[in-house]
Amino acid sequence: MRFIPLFFLFLIFFRTYAEEISVDNVDIFSLSLEDLQTITVASLHKETVYSAPSSVTLVTHDQLKRMGITNLQNLLNFIPGFQSSRDTEQGTANRIIARGRSTALSESVLVLIDGQRLNDLYTGGISILNRMLTTNNIEKIEIIRGPGSALYGSNAFLGVINIITRTQINKMIFTANSIDGGSASLLFNKSFSKKQTLDLFLNIFKEKGEHYQLTDIYNINGSTHDPMQGVDAYLKYNMNNWLITSRYMKRRLNDFLIFGALGNDINQEDTSQWAINSKYSKNLSDDFNYSISLSHSKNSWQTLANIIPLGVEIAPDFSLSENFIGGPLLDSNSTNISVNADYNLTPTNQLSVGASYEKDRITKVATATTHDLETLAYFGKLIFLQDELSFNDKRSRSIHSIYLQDMYKVNETLQITTGVRYDKYNDFGDSLAPRLTLLWALKPKNSLKFIYGSAFRAPNFLELYDRNNVADFGNPNLKAEKVNTTEIAWLNSGENWTFEITAFQNKFDDLIELGAATESPNNPFNAPTFIATDGKKSQGIETLYQLKITDNLKIKALWNWFSKNSDINIGRDSGALIVDYQWENNNINVNSYYRAKNKNILGQNSYIVSNLNIRHTLLNDNVLFFSVNNIFNEKFRTLSNVLPTGVANRGRVFNLGIEINYL
Repeated sequence: MRFIPLFFLFLIFFRTYAEEISVDNVDIFSLSLEDLQTITVASLHKETVYSAPSSVTLVTHDQLKRMGITNLQNLLNFIPGFQSSRDTEQGTANRIIARGRSTALSESVLVLIDGQRLNDLYTGGISILNRMLTTNNIEKIEIIRGPGSALYGSNAFLGVINIITRTQINKMIFTANSIDGGSASLLFNKSFSKKQTLDLFLNIFKEKGEHYQLTDIYNINGSTHDPMQGVDAYLKYNMNNWLITSRYMKRRLNDFLIFGALGNDINQEDTSQWAINSKYSKNLSDDFNYSISLSHSKNSWQTLANIIPLGVEIAPDFSLSENFIGGPLLDSNSTNISVNADYNLTPTNQLSVGASYEKDRITKVATATTHDLETLAYFGKLIFLQDELSFNDKRSRSIHSIYLQDMYKVNETLQITTGVRYDKYNDFGDSLAPRLTLLWALKPKNSLKFIYGSAFRAPNFLELYDRNNVADFGNPNLKAEKVNTTEIAWLNSGENWTFEITAFQNKFDDLIELGAATESPNNPFNAPTFIATDGKKSQGIETLYQLKITDNLKIKALWNWFSKNSDINIGRDSGALIVDYQWENNNINVNSYYRAKNKNILGQNSYIVSNLNIRHTLLNDNVLFFSVNNIFNEKFRTLSNVLPTGVANRGRVFNLGIEINYL
């Protein structure tokens, strides 16, 4: 079996030895700690990874800290079935890859924070707005590997990531790195009573970035760097039956590549997201409870890029005497109200129902440009084209949704979960997403799952309504993408080890891709038009092995493999290895991930990226930490639709920081 690496065989060899070692209940790799952690993402009820009716992964705060993971995107390289890679199609961002599907906007994965959506309206993903989501205020991350539309609707296509934020923490975190950067975080808690608490998180960071010598889409070779700065704020207020959360995120990027073009002192991206949510929960009896939620969010995206550099011959004997600078400006908002209820029909049968209404709007849209889009005449300044001349339109969308889920425990070993969700969109139609899971609890830590799920992804506003654009032209006749997934998953744990293997098959319909151009007055550049394609599929296996060799040494490994006939645009094999060693007040963690050769990136062979993180615990549980990202300074490029040779990634970066507990 070519997809099992040598270190996997090594770990299995040690299984018998590991059985004789006592369990350390406070260690992150100890199964006893994992068993204490519950998740809710798979069914909206508390359960373990063994009893959840989906293929799920749980990541704790301690795991994040020991590995030195500072943002969600980097973490995904160590999750079965997931990857994360740098891209520049809509500006420098990370695309999230789930079960072989890799798109620049990450629209096939739904990302939540305390149950609230982060995916934006225009792209449907999180790549553009929510770059480098900080982990400093994360308590745990619950991940569905596979479809989740039966509960969550659109974008829960191939995965759901639910971030649970920290509470009752008073801590300051300061870091500095070797790319002229640093960050500062504050976690603050105030308890007014047992039923009234306030948690506040603030984070700022700024870095000048790494130096690169690059060749862009115009075959221009130049020097650049990738500075980034950002602000995060999060407030969580609990009072009796009320939970109120509010979030603000802002990012600024400069230089590097935007849309594949170099543009020092020109390229810049500004994004922000603001949201507020209130939730009221009530238990009317031991058998019945309900909740009502109201949320509102606002998104903003503005990019300026060196679209066509001066001097570049864009037609025989024709070039521009001034840089053609331009980019999109778009604001949108979303309002949602939802009601959910749970009722225990019998002690072994629980019924859940929910309904929601959502209204989404693009409130501001314009195309910034220094040149006429058709004649390329120079305006002499930057102007903003609006209304029919802009790249999109002030559209709105309304969504009515309802779901039903039944969890029935047939006997001590068999549980059946069924569910279905119906979504009605005013702009393209409706979608139905059913699910079925048969779960055998062979032993308390040994379960076998047979899973079927159907999921959908609503076409985003980029795919529906883009116009006056050299890159693409929208198609208002698109329908939702659909996937039917079947899985078999086996989880088995001993006293000091755990093994998980999942085999899955995806069959896709109406996948949205770029096709031939459509003639239209709104498509003056003859840009390719979005079309629906059928018949694509993928089959793969996800494996994970976790072992406690001694009280101080733990190893975790994972491997992903795809069949030869899978329709994927990534390498067929990928994996990761984490080695964690605890010595008195010191922790050393070495982690690596592997990527097989990807034929879609010219000249890029397989590669391994390794990282080191060292933590030393001081008095009062304060921590001094040192980390090295990309220890061996691996030079690698990742997939981009606009650059056939891929996008250059950062090399070796040193980090030094301290965590201080106060109050």
